[in-house]
Amino acid sequence: MRGKSDYQPAGASANGSSYAQVFVKRVHQLLGQGYAAMTPSDFTFSEEEHITGKLVKAIDAFLDDAKAPRWTRSFNIHEDPPIHDDKRTGKRRLRLDIRIDSSQTSPRSRMRFEAKRLGPNHSVGVYLGVDGIQCILDGRYARKDNIAGMIGYVQKDTPDDWAKKIEKAMGKKTAKLRVTGSGQWAPQQITPELAWTYRSIHDRPGVGPTIEILHTLLLFN
Repeated sequence: MRGKSDYQPAGASANGSSYAQVFVKRVHQLLGQGYAAMTPSDFTFSEEEHITGKLVKAIDAFLDDAKAPRWTRSFNIHEDPPIHDDKRTGKRRLRLDIRIDSSQTSPRSRMRFEAKRLGPNHSVGVYLGVDGIQCILDGRYARKDNIAGMIGYVQKDTPDDWAKKIEKAMGKKTAKLRVTGSGQWAPQQITPELAWTYRSIHDRPGVGPTIEILHTLLLFN
């Protein structure tokens, strides 16, 4: 028999409910399982697309494993999925890095992720820049969502080092990034599989609802 925690929220509008919390936890458990299947030192100098491809492949393999928990049966992962909007069609469509879906409810629950390298020539400025978190803040990605994810591929130093750098930089750009009064960068324990997860909350006037962004830092050195 299925228990209450086996079910997912009825779409993004249910964000904040116990069901949405379960969905977010499951998504991050999948990220943790995929990361655990990788050898981090193999990706110290890899491009972002290569790391993302291997991470998605590892998560997909976990979802296909007959021994995986029953709740995984309703989940799917997509690499580089196109963004459907009224402005761009065909090859001109923007493409997200990762999207994880659950089909347990209708409409389906979805969580969208943008990934960025953190290391030599890949600074906090890029992570917080126009092709990083601002893709979410300006509505190019996750326009109608209440929650989205950023993934930092740490290729030099430690996730703790980068968390402090991001926190400091975000504190200096509170107005530009429209960080809410209660949404300052803070640790967020979601699942033991991921040691370095953080949260920030941002207003998006003229775009969509206030959005909670969960930042996951993965060590690859």
